[in-house]
Amino acid sequence: MRANASFRAIGAMLVVLASLLTAGQSMAEEKISAKVAKPMKAAQEAIQKKQWDQALAKVAEADAVSGKTPFDQFQINEFKAYVFLQQRKYAEVASLYETNLASGRQPPEQVNDRLKTLVQLYTATKNYKKVMEFGDRWIKAGGQDIDTRVLVAQAHYLQKDHKEAVAIMQAAIKSAEQAGKTVDENWLQLVRSAQTNMGDQDGAAKTMEKLVQLYPKPEYWNFLIGTRLNAKASDRVTLNTLRLAQQVGTLNSADQYLEMAELLLEAGLPGEAKSALEAGYAAKVVNPADKAASDRYKRRFDDAKAAAAKDLQSLPQFEKDAQKGTTGQADVALGMAYSSFGQYDKAAAALSRGLAKGGVRDPDQAQIMLGIADLKLGKKADAAKAFGQVNADPQMADLARLWTIVARSGTG
Repeated sequence: MRANASFRAIGAMLVVLASLLTAGQSMAEEKISAKVAKPMKAAQEAIQKKQWDQALAKVAEADAVSGKTPFDQFQINEFKAYVFLQQRKYAEVASLYETNLASGRQPPEQVNDRLKTLVQLYTATKNYKKVMEFGDRWIKAGGQDIDTRVLVAQAHYLQKDHKEAVAIMQAAIKSAEQAGKTVDENWLQLVRSAQTNMGDQDGAAKTMEKLVQLYPKPEYWNFLIGTRLNAKASDRVTLNTLRLAQQVGTLNSADQYLEMAELLLEAGLPGEAKSALEAGYAAKVVNPADKAASDRYKRRFDDAKAAAAKDLQSLPQFEKDAQKGTTGQADVALGMAYSSFGQYDKAAAALSRGLAKGGVRDPDQAQIMLGIADLKLGKKADAAKAFGQVNADPQMADLARLWTIVARSGTG
């Protein structure tokens, strides 16, 4: 929660306090002493006219009376705090409220609200140790307000109590989700930062996935995909990771486009290799001033274009082979070929048919390709279902989970 949000909460509190003041002594069986009542009444009248300095002077006059009762002092503190709050003297307000809370004279039904108010006031004054003190008491007493929980979690984080910050913030996030409220991006960033500081890399990775699910920004995708590309993996995992990077718009160098094209050519998918390199040209990742790199890119593009033209001519034979196949492997190969040329409707049909027949050598890869085809066709629910069937290879299943996020968020 941003600082100005705590100020808004403090502003709302003024309305509550105003009603308390106008209610006067009738709120309790005790009464203000007669010798204190006169200056307090004058203070109340000044408050109603928003004459803050005059109000403080009258409160000070009441405070100077000898022989005050504890109830007198409590009321004097409340009046003084109200004026200070109007003047945005939050530290002074907090000190008075803390004194009154410790006096034991705060009505029991008001204690939790007073604890909550102290959290807001001490947040405004950046006294984070006090935020933790009263925030923890408020939570233990059953405080449920999400924004206040966030303030307490932030205080723990700023005091480097990362474990408690994560626990409180995750509870706030859960409450927000259950209430159908939007989970703030800053909340998730705080959780991830705290987890990273604790060395909880698995937790931080899961939080990043939640971030990219709710806020699919390129920098979040860059992080998630970068961790996968930097890990040791097979060519097929790397290829599918690069496909994902292209889908979410984080494929950003000529080398990455070249690597993807080479893997596609090795996989027998020159049509997709040609399309990938064309996308690289469109993204202007090729630097014409770097003649050696530019020539290398062009040679690979020419190779892919020639192989794609030849492969396209062989599609009818692919279709015949698939019709004759007793297992689904030929249908899957056909589906991948169709996908390579952007014929996603035919690709989805062939891949589904092959998977249904069985006998597919790499079901994980077939399901990934089916999911991608469905995604390209705008069939997000079908795509998510296909990605959900990837479960044999842990690395492929990990990628499929990210593809599922794409399908559900509409990224790319």
